[in-house]
Formats: sequence, C-alpha cells, structure tokens
Amino acid sequence: MEWSLRKSLILKLWLTIVGLILGVFLLSVLIQAQQIRTLIYNQQAKFYIYEAEEVVTIYNTYQDTDPTLLKERFQILGSFLNADIVIADLNGEHLAGQPISASLKRILQEPGFKGKIASGNNVVYSGIFPGGEIEMFLVAVPLRVQEQILGTVVICTPLSLIKQHVHSLLWIAFWGALLGIILATILSMFISRKLIRPLVNMEETAKNIAEGDFGRQIEVASEDEVGRLAHSFNVMSAELKAKIEAIERYDRLRQELLSDVSHELRTPLTVIQGFSEAVLDGLVKSKEQEQHYLKLIIDESERLRRLVDDLLDLKALEAVETFEMDYVVLNKLVQISVERFKQLAESREIELEIILPEEPVTIWGNSDRLKQVLTNLVDNAIKHSEFGTKVRIQLGFENDWAFISVKDQGPGIPQEELENIWERFYKVDKSRSRRGTGTGLGLSIVKKIIEMHKGKVLARSRLGWGTVFTVYLPLIVGDESQGINE
Repeated sequence: MEWSLRKSLILKLWLTIVGLILGVFLLSVLIQAQQIRTLIYNQQAKFYIYEAEEVVTIYNTYQDTDPTLLKERFQILGSFLNADIVIADLNGEHLAGQPISASLKRILQEPGFKGKIASGNNVVYSGIFPGGEIEMFLVAVPLRVQEQILGTVVICTPLSLIKQHVHSLLWIAFWGALLGIILATILSMFISRKLIRPLVNMEETAKNIAEGDFGRQIEVASEDEVGRLAHSFNVMSAELKAKIEAIERYDRLRQELLSDVSHELRTPLTVIQGFSEAVLDGLVKSKEQEQHYLKLIIDESERLRRLVDDLLDLKALEAVETFEMDYVVLNKLVQISVERFKQLAESREIELEIILPEEPVTIWGNSDRLKQVLTNLVDNAIKHSEFGTKVRIQLGFENDWAFISVKDQGPGIPQEELENIWERFYKVDKSRSRRGTGTGLGLSIVKKIIEMHKGKVLARSRLGWGTVFTVYLPLIVGDESQGINE
C-alpha cells in the first residue's frame, strides 16, 4: 500500500514534470512563433515603407521630365521587390505603376484609409481585400508633391510568400525546441537570429541600393530557403546594377551625340545666316562678291547635307547586325573605286598609284559597303595630301587576311591623336593635316563597316611623312572560292 502510494506519487510527479516540460515547450514554441512572425512582418513592413518613400522621390524626379524612364524604373523595382507598385490619387484613381484592381480600389476609397493617408500617416494592411480571394500584404505611404499630399504609393504582394518564409522558420524553431526547454530556447533564438540576419542585411542592402549604391551583395551562408532568398537578392541586385548602368550609359551617349551634333551644326548655320543677311541687307558691293558669298552658302549647305547623310548612314549601320553578303573579288573592286577619283586627283596634281596582285583576292562581304570604305579612305588621302604628291593604294595578302592600304604623303597625324581618330566628330588639329571640310564621321563609318565584316582597320602615321590606313578582311581560300562570279 505504501509502495503503491509512492508509485502513484512518483507517477503524478513524473506526469506533472512531463506536463510542465510540455507546457513550457509549447509556450516556448508559441512565444518564438509569435516573435518570428512579428519580426518578419515588421521587417517586411519597414522594408516596403522605405521602398515606397523612395518611389515617391523617383516619381517627383522623373514624372515631368522623363515618364519613359520612370516607367522602366518602376518595372525594375517591382521585379526586384516581387511586388506590385501602384500610385493613385486620394480618390483611388490610377496615376502611375501597375493597374489598380477593383478590390484594391475599394481599399483605397475607404474613408479610414483615405483619412490616414490624407493625415500623412503610413498604412500597413494584411488580409483579403474586399471582393478579393487572395490574402495580400499591403503598405501605403502618402504621395507628397511640393509638401502637399496628392495621393498614395502602394506596394502589395501575396501574403503567402511571407507566410511561407515564416512557416519555414517556425519548423526550424519547433524541432530545435525538442532538444530541451532551456537548450531549445537558447538554440532556437540563436537559429532564428542567424536566419533572420540575412533579412536584416537585405533591408540594409536595399536601403543602400535605394540610395544609389547599386550592385551590393549579401554573403550567402546557407543553402536553405533564406540562403536561396539571399542568392536571389544578389542576382536581382547585380541585374539591377547592370540595367541602371545600361540606362545611364545610353543617356550619356545620347547627351554626347546631341552635344556633338549641335557643335557641328553651329558653324555652317552661322556662316549661312551671316552671308545670307549680308546679301539681303545690300552689303555686297559687286557681282563677284555676291557670287563668292553665294558659293560659300552653297558649300556650307553641302557640308550640312553631308553631315546629315553620314549621321543617317551611321545610324543605319548600328541598327543592323549584318549585311547581305556575297563573294567579292577585291582586285576589281579596288580598281573601280579608285578610278572614280582620277579627276579629283588630277585637279590637285596628285598621282594615284594602284598596286594589285596577279591572283584574285576573294572575300565574303558586301561590295557596296566595301566601296564606301575605299571611297572614304581614298577621298581623305587625296584631300589631306599636298599638291604634286602621290597616293598609293595597295591590295595584298598577309597570312589569312586580305589587306588594302591607302598611303598619302600629307603632313601626318600626331601620335597622341591616332587613338581618337575613330571617334565620332573627332577631327585632327586643323592647322596640320585636316582642313575642317569633313563631317568627322567618315572614319567611324569605315571602322563600323569593317568590324561588321569581321575585319579590322589600323592607322600608322608620322608627322612630315604621311599616313597609312590599312584594312584587313578575312580571306576565302581553297574550295570556297570556286565558282565565284566576277
């Protein structure tokens, strides 16, 4: 009886201890679950609020100046956040971003929501929208334009994405708690903090990205859900940096092109205007002077036409990836192209020397574009040569390349300027070898055409010695050259 009573007491004590252990265990799990859920939701809310405030800044910066860039940046940011970005006025009408669904519009038009936004307060909402079917997580901040609240910026995403992450963390905390009350509590808190740290890092990194430090990366220390999330974040960050750099590079090139074109147009337009006004105002005293002024106007008009033609040609080259190609025998092409310049060369007392090999030099290319290359190079050589000198055009072989060299006996190009002659609108010092009659686009066009033929073009020069431009094109050899129609 006494043993039976003791056994009963031990059993009750054991059950009590087990109950306490289970109670503390369940309580610990519940506390940790609530802490994890609260922390994740708070971090997500803070993150979205910060991004929404950045959207306000982006909207105020680009809405009136560049709507296209504004739309593209919203698309990039929405993809980065895996969420919809909506900008609406206080009545719930769409201003920018993603289209507004009917259920979201009901939220935006609720008096309580409108009142908080109009008062300058942020709104955080999680649940099913009125008339909707999916639980959503929503953050809204006031849209301030010049210190006035004109609407709201909303960032929303399915709540299932956040819940999935919360559930994964809860399971980790649950199995960790099984190891013991104290150990489980310490261990689960440690694990939770360790797993949540990448989220904190994401928030800090996202803040840096929003401030313009694109491309920031997070150290991936695991291969679980959080690790994959961190890896995805890094990929998003790198892609965002690449896209932003591409946008900035495009904008910089566009500004440079506008600046260059404006600079090139200014001089001929000024000359045309000045001489036209002189003729109209009766300042011309003789027929010869009038003819001289009109000739200058025609020359500058022709210069403008050449500039526009070269710009359109260069734009057309950049818009295509390749040409229509066929077998081209360079011997005949060089001969025909150079013949066109005999009269110009004779007018400047310049001898044109053509050196061609006896055997045919065959390549795969576009004959019209290659004629354009030779035309530019020979025309430059003649115009930049002194009277009574010689221009030599040579066709030959060099390993697996065909080459065409055009050598003049002009003043030459300074070595420090050779690397820049292929740039658009670049002109060598006019007091030396260039007379300012070209558009500055000829060599850019030559380089583009040759590169599209998988070739290369080089320039060598020495002051007082002249300049040699050499074009290299891949040869067609062996059986590939059989049956060529010349």
